[in-house]
Amino acid sequence: MLNDMFNNWVCWAIAILALGCYQQLFLALLQVKYGEYCDRSSNQQTILIMIGAMPLLGLLGTIIGLLACFKGISVQGASGALLSGGISDALLTTQMGLVCAVPAWLIHSALLGYFRRKSQPKLLTEMN
Repeated sequence: MLNDMFNNWVCWAIAILALGCYQQLFLALLQVKYGEYCDRSSNQQTILIMIGAMPLLGLLGTIIGLLACFKGISVQGASGALLSGGISDALLTTQMGLVCAVPAWLIHSALLGYFRRKSQPKLLTEMN
């Protein structure tokens, strides 16, 4: 399975995107810890775009893999081994995209919830 991941450019794209996303999330967590976090920063939009792109890249990898599988079937004929191997390779990218995106989305949501709870009393005192 790892060999399949290393030989797939979509898996590499998801991995690189996930590294960048988690780096930005870690930076935001550090900023919250030291009181320097800003909810309206453009960094938040970048994180959300990266989180959204991971499962979409996984879907792209699935489509590319299924197209290659069907092309192989049309050239070599239908066989169970070819079909199951191609579908397995295709679904690997979807799995990787979701495994990377869902925890990032949860961390990002928790981070925003923490910040909003922390800044809510400030907003109420500023309004009075």
